[in-house]
Amino acid sequence: MARRKRNNLIFIDNEYQPAQSKQHHGVNLIQKLRRISFKNYFIVFLGILIIVIGYLFSPLGHVRTISVTGTNYLGAQQIIDASQIKNESLVINTLIHKKAIYRRIQRQVPLVKTVNYHYQDFNNLKINVHEYQTVGFLLKNGGYYRILENSRILSEKLAQPIGNFPVYQDFGTKTSLAKFVQLYLHLPAKLRNDISEIHGNKNVKNQYRITLYMNDGNIVIGDIRTLQDKLQYYPEIAKQMPAKGIVNLELGAYSKSFPKKK
Repeated sequence: MARRKRNNLIFIDNEYQPAQSKQHHGVNLIQKLRRISFKNYFIVFLGILIIVIGYLFSPLGHVRTISVTGTNYLGAQQIIDASQIKNESLVINTLIHKKAIYRRIQRQVPLVKTVNYHYQDFNNLKINVHEYQTVGFLLKNGGYYRILENSRILSEKLAQPIGNFPVYQDFGTKTSLAKFVQLYLHLPAKLRNDISEIHGNKNVKNQYRITLYMNDGNIVIGDIRTLQDKLQYYPEIAKQMPAKGIVNLELGAYSKSFPKKK
């Protein structure tokens, strides 16, 4: 309602309404947009939730097949059992707990150096493992125990060693298992295959002496501190020997044949 003065008379206009400010219009527009945006967000969220729930309960959300690659001495089933992943396990659970599953496999299967997995075609699980290299066997209490490249000895007792690996025994203070393993790992593959046994020396006077029993019937004596470099000359020395015998690489390099049996 507004009053207007005309010729000293006052008229009252009941239809008059004050003009709304631009600021008021702007506030209303923002409120409307907020309501629309919230509604759209809720619809999108609801749609995603329906898709996720549908996926989890569908066959695609569960493990269908499990395969293992990279095993050499291990069996695929050992890896699968250690992972505790089964057919029909939720795919999303195996992805969320990936690091924990990796640790579980390595803890239960010490021969596993690294492990990883991925999915193919949504739910076909592919596990890849990398095993620790076997560097030999420890002879102990009438049995053979596998030695890994990290100098770890596995607890499984074998009646006989497996593969063409040396047997380790007679460790000393300066000829420890770890030093034997490092020596073996740094040798060329051909020389590794030539070694049958590696013995340390418990004699205090020759703490660094190491004895190698070779597959060709010879015996090599050397100093563990220098033997790695000197062993490269062994194949040539062995060729020149008239008979099987001892190759001494402690000081210099010379050989002598075994005494003839009478």
